[in-house]
Amino acid sequence: MNQRRIYAALVGSLLLAGPAVAQNRVVIDKVTSREASAKNDVTVSGVEVVNTNLSSDEVTKLLSADTPNDQLLALALKMTADSLKIGGVTVQGEMSKVLVGPFEASSVDKGRFARAMLSDFSVNYTEKGQPTGGVLTGRKLDMKRGNLGPFLAALQSGKFESASFQVGDVAWDGFDGSFTDSQTPADAPGGNQVKVSLRGLTASTEYAGDTPVSSKGEASGFTFAPAPASELGKGLRSFGYERLELGVSGAGRYEPASQRLVLQDYTITSPSAGRLSLSGEVSGVDPAALASGDATRRGMALLGASVEGLKLNFVNEGLVEKSFTFAADKQGKTPAALRSEVSAMAGQLLPLFLAGDPQSLPLAQSVQTFLTTPKNFTLTLKARGAPVPLARLGTIRDPMTFLALVNVTLVANQ
Repeated sequence: MNQRRIYAALVGSLLLAGPAVAQNRVVIDKVTSREASAKNDVTVSGVEVVNTNLSSDEVTKLLSADTPNDQLLALALKMTADSLKIGGVTVQGEMSKVLVGPFEASSVDKGRFARAMLSDFSVNYTEKGQPTGGVLTGRKLDMKRGNLGPFLAALQSGKFESASFQVGDVAWDGFDGSFTDSQTPADAPGGNQVKVSLRGLTASTEYAGDTPVSSKGEASGFTFAPAPASELGKGLRSFGYERLELGVSGAGRYEPASQRLVLQDYTITSPSAGRLSLSGEVSGVDPAALASGDATRRGMALLGASVEGLKLNFVNEGLVEKSFTFAADKQGKTPAALRSEVSAMAGQLLPLFLAGDPQSLPLAQSVQTFLTTPKNFTLTLKARGAPVPLARLGTIRDPMTFLALVNVTLVANQ
């Protein structure tokens, strides 16, 4: 099934809500079809649509893989319904099988929906002529206050650069997956399976028209475990880790009247490694930098913004020690000797690199304090006077010019 058709079919399932134009109920036991170019057999079962403006034939076309793209998208943009229920979807290919569990949508109107819930899904695939493959199993996904209209319109026009959609609230119970590392033998110690998982994800966004004005989210328990005998697996173990474990969270707000963007503690955490957080303020942010579906337009609008200040905080929970142990082993030194050497170099080279700027000595001292006892540090960048335009920052080629525009402070172990 080609990518455009997959997008359209999934979106068609979501776009079922809102005040229905016609009052009727469509019940379809099963829709079977075949997407010829990809050689996929598609079965959609247990369909019930309440108070929809589409006829039974039109609902069938919307859920059929052999419906031409232009017709499918037109139906998706037309549809309204109070509710939609789908018992399940099966996509059977030559080397893959996709199962989508019960799906429900409510109060959707021509691209908008009040709520859409998918209970689960699974993807199984094999590689032609190879004893390799993989499986991905997803758990419950719940979305509220969505608008996929611009996304559908972009698919219809072929202008993918303008594709965008809004979802107010997302709650996902995550996924588990594994796939074969074809470069690692199956009988290697620990096997040749790469495993990935996500424990959960939540996000909430408020909009003023097309512009997001506040958002917060968290993705927890992401794990990536390479095959133990693979090069990546051996590399990770030499660094002191069996797998990569990450969590991400953050919040932000945008003030349209003042065109000010505030980033609030965007944080990456990793057990036995540490926590890295970023916060800051940016002024002169045109709404197009956040609302436009065109990546080029967003980038151009963002270039007109200016940075007021940024703060970077790092809390060490083992990453520094493991880094020195790894590097010292490569150089044939002890971790303590290498740490002492790097600390001495920082004290000598930072003032030299910064050409004796008054900020250089406190910076060097803080770096040495952190390296001696690596607990935490906070790096603060604040514009001297007026906010610094992003376009101006991109032209800076030497540290002295940067320090003339930005005040830099580093505080360690406080």
